[in-house]
Amino acid sequence: MLFVLYGTERLLMDQRLQKLKKEYQCSQELMNYNSYDVSKEGMKVVLEDVMTPSFLSEQKMIVINHCDFLTTKKLKKENKDADYLMKCIPYLNETNHLVIFHPEKNFDERKKIVKYLRKEAQFFEINPLNYYKVSDTTRQAIKKRSCTIDDDALELLLSRKGTNLIDISSEVEKLCLYTKHINLKSVEELVSRPLDENVFDLTTAILSKDKQKMMSIYKDLMTLNEEPVKLIVLVANSMRLIYQVKLLDRKGYTDQEIAKMLSVNPFRLKYVRKEGKFFELDELLSCLNQLSKLDVKIKTGKIDKKLGLELFMLRI
Repeated sequence: MLFVLYGTERLLMDQRLQKLKKEYQCSQELMNYNSYDVSKEGMKVVLEDVMTPSFLSEQKMIVINHCDFLTTKKLKKENKDADYLMKCIPYLNETNHLVIFHPEKNFDERKKIVKYLRKEAQFFEINPLNYYKVSDTTRQAIKKRSCTIDDDALELLLSRKGTNLIDISSEVEKLCLYTKHINLKSVEELVSRPLDENVFDLTTAILSKDKQKMMSIYKDLMTLNEEPVKLIVLVANSMRLIYQVKLLDRKGYTDQEIAKMLSVNPFRLKYVRKEGKFFELDELLSCLNQLSKLDVKIKTGKIDKKLGLELFMLRI
């Protein structure tokens, strides 16, 4: 049989592959499972394996990765991987399985081989879970490890890690090794702060005119070698997000609707709403206008980028 696993959520794809292996009783231990990197080994070696019967088991599974010949990526003219894949097809049946494992969504639908696969192969499209499903999945993963987590700690964890299940899984493993009951302090200490969280704190410090806090955060970001121009853009984006959330909130939209409209992590949205309530729309627009003018001055060489950002914060 011919399967295609593709999408953008690697952990869920790995889990789906494990289900296929279990369903057809294929594994490296049983010596009836092989995996190939097509970009390095080519499809010719895969064809040879497909043609070779399994001697120790009735079932056999071959997984192929990095199938660039199915995508929009440019290939060498002499690449024959698509032809070799077509030659594999007659050997596939209810006991001989080929799995195309592709953690992207860039198939070239114009290619004959892709059109053929769409008709003949069994496709599994694996996409990221929504934020609320990720929350439930994370809590269940913690429960399976005989641990518990407070609601505010879970919100902070997902706010920092988003919906990337591989990252979340790694953090859950670390937190559960550290403590059986995960609280807010545990997450704050063990889960690294993403850049956008530091930038948002800098943004609120600027809007609050808390010069001591803003300079402290700014120095930390400079220590991490963050570019001043990049920080200007990110701070402007944070201010724009606060403005949009406040505007939509006044129009009566729910958190779920706002999160969907602005493509914002709902857990981050709560934080934005909480901090944003202290600032007025006119104040936000004024700061955005100043940042826009600063950006132009830097790009036209009228002021040094680092000096310009520092003066903006001191004069705000």
